[in-house]
Amino acid sequence: MSKERRFTDPHKIEDLPGTEGWREMYPYYYPFARPEKMPKTAAYESSSLWFYDGLHYPEPVGPLDLTWDDMWHHTASAWVGRIHVFPTNWGRDHRILNGRIYIDSTDITDPEEIKKRVPLFQERVGYALKNWKALYGRWEEKIRKLIKETEALEIPVLPDFEPLSVVTEGKWSSGHDLSVAWNRLMEAAHLVWEWHFEFNNLVSLVNVQYIETVKKLFPGITDKSITLTLSGFEAMVFRATKALIELTKLAIELKIEDTLLNSREWKRVSANLAQSEAGKQWLGVWEKNQEPWFYMSCASGWYHTDGSWNTNFDVPLHHIQGYIGMIKKGEDIDKPFTEVLKERDKVTAEYRILIKNEKDREVFDTLLEQARKVSHYPEDHDFYIENWFHTVFYKKVREFGKIMMTHGVIKEVDDIFFMNRFEIPEVLYDIVASWYCGVSPYGQEYWPPRIIRRKEIMERFKGWRPPEALGPAPDDYTNPVMINEYGFDNETINRWLAAKEVKTGEVSEIKGYAGSAGIVEGPARVCLCVDDLGRIEKGEILVAPSINPAWTAYFPGVAGIVTDISGIFGHAAIVAREYRLPAVVATGTATKTIRTGDKIRCDGDNGVVSILERCKV
Repeated sequence: MSKERRFTDPHKIEDLPGTEGWREMYPYYYPFARPEKMPKTAAYESSSLWFYDGLHYPEPVGPLDLTWDDMWHHTASAWVGRIHVFPTNWGRDHRILNGRIYIDSTDITDPEEIKKRVPLFQERVGYALKNWKALYGRWEEKIRKLIKETEALEIPVLPDFEPLSVVTEGKWSSGHDLSVAWNRLMEAAHLVWEWHFEFNNLVSLVNVQYIETVKKLFPGITDKSITLTLSGFEAMVFRATKALIELTKLAIELKIEDTLLNSREWKRVSANLAQSEAGKQWLGVWEKNQEPWFYMSCASGWYHTDGSWNTNFDVPLHHIQGYIGMIKKGEDIDKPFTEVLKERDKVTAEYRILIKNEKDREVFDTLLEQARKVSHYPEDHDFYIENWFHTVFYKKVREFGKIMMTHGVIKEVDDIFFMNRFEIPEVLYDIVASWYCGVSPYGQEYWPPRIIRRKEIMERFKGWRPPEALGPAPDDYTNPVMINEYGFDNETINRWLAAKEVKTGEVSEIKGYAGSAGIVEGPARVCLCVDDLGRIEKGEILVAPSINPAWTAYFPGVAGIVTDISGIFGHAAIVAREYRLPAVVATGTATKTIRTGDKIRCDGDNGVVSILERCKV
């Protein structure tokens, strides 16, 4: 490893002014270690390559929202290193710096350890792939069951006096039930993420095996051609957007589109719709679609501030209003499934016929069938977990927030999100103990100033643009999962290293991965947070740190996609291909280089973004 090939050491980055003490917001094992206090841990951190996980966390992460990262810190590594026993990898280690998540792939290099793991890996992964259909069917059943159980979880309110039944039936106090309820909610959160990774890494593995085989069979084949052969599938996340499009078409058919367009507020629109029989009919279909499709997040599902369609009806209304305008102009807003399948089959046949060896053809057919069979999973599990379950989870957390507010520990319900998941049981214990004793909770004076301070720190964090990576850059980075999901490879690392010497205002061309085929020119719309999404205008090229499947509802209106992070099998590239939108992913620096209003060219065939004209404003 060359000494020159280094990003900033994580311990050399100073705290932002005004954020002193930020580490105490998070579990003790998350911030990078202080070298003077933990030299061994700090030495490990300084010797590791840490990638900024803007794919999942494009904004600073608050104390309770860190729960999701902590869950996949545990569960992804559990399935990779201890359950499926991948031969060369233990999983992902995680850290937080100024509210930003960094991850390190913990690779295995000992030949003897790898040799020991291979037969376990082959047995377990082989079984899972051979029995995919049955296992996935069972997976859906248990996920749905867990969601319903979590939705039905009762959060007890502490009464003035316990009911007589506690005495007559030998029961227990509501205080006990309150503590148990929080534990059960967190158990459900951990379990749903265990199941999130039951297949997630297997799908990545299948894609990697297919890609490596295809590249050997067809030297020089482009990523564009490889990904085209795997396009064309239906998934839960697409069905949510389809539900809105069907509601749009029904409104036009019932001739009530003007009513839907007369206000941006759902409350007013729904009241007007209820005045006519056609409107009532449409409202019935709207209500029917809420279960489960309105559990879509308004952004990513990773932040409590995202909200979802069924907690903010204005959002799906705004999508429908946009779709009405597009249809009125004669535009086709349906997902082009038939066209994608036609192109997929054409490209696949053109390459397959070039394989002269029958054994090679059998291997190609087997791996292709396997890759297509599991292709729906990334977008399915995202809907079930990051959208549906997370929406239910946040609703339940707010019930605990109401209890805290009732007992004077916090001022607003959402203040609970400025506590981490290990602090909340202490707060509930304090509330219950003081309720038993008939005194005020200790937390009434302890927590309000801390919440105010943590809010100030989170605001400071928003102004910091995190480095793409920290620590030593390897001469050869070969982790296939990180390459295909995140776009972290040798070229990406080299671009980031070179970008440190370049003034972004002087850049006219950015390179990345060819995520989805096609070339388009248009104005850029840089979206750094969920609030920016509502500003997207028809024909703009969306430029973002990453793209979440929940953003699919915006896709009928955008012309192309550019991301900082995401490999060719990351969500951005997958969804863009299904909508036939040109996409360049894993540019590393697009959101730092491009400004909203710049005219750009997105070349999804070659993985190049050109800045054609700078916005003068």
